[in-house]
Amino acid sequence: MKKVVSLSVLSLFMVACASHNTLEESADTINEEPIHYLDLTLEETKGLLKEYWVEVSRKNPRYPMSAVSARQSGCVNLIIGINSDGRASGYRVIKSYPEGVFDNYAIAALTEWQWVAADTNSDKTPVLTTIQLDFSMSESSNRKEAENQCRVG
Repeated sequence: MKKVVSLSVLSLFMVACASHNTLEESADTINEEPIHYLDLTLEETKGLLKEYWVEVSRKNPRYPMSAVSARQSGCVNLIIGINSDGRASGYRVIKSYPEGVFDNYAIAALTEWQWVAADTNSDKTPVLTTIQLDFSMSESSNRKEAENQCRVG
């Protein structure tokens, strides 16, 4: 019986410690200022990205082996945030074809991209923009469908 009580007390102590750390981390994130993005995702503002940020480093996404084996082409269209440091700071998949096949590979590549503020963006205004990454194989089994689904505009 002593062992059960001792283990229970020890378990409660460990849970309390773990809860304390979680609360401290939450408090830190609460104190951070939210990023206010300029929305360049609207049709009339899509062409303005170069007035705010210029791409200086781009990493091409890896092609998933499952898509190579299945001979699939496709695309991922995302909204991404470019923060004041010129880094991707968030994303949302708008559309992907085939759904879910290329998403993680596109996101992994985008997190490595780097932008510098354009001369007209001296205050380094964070922006939201859309980016589409295409995945294409010359002899894919779904080439025509991928071309139709991934057409921009």
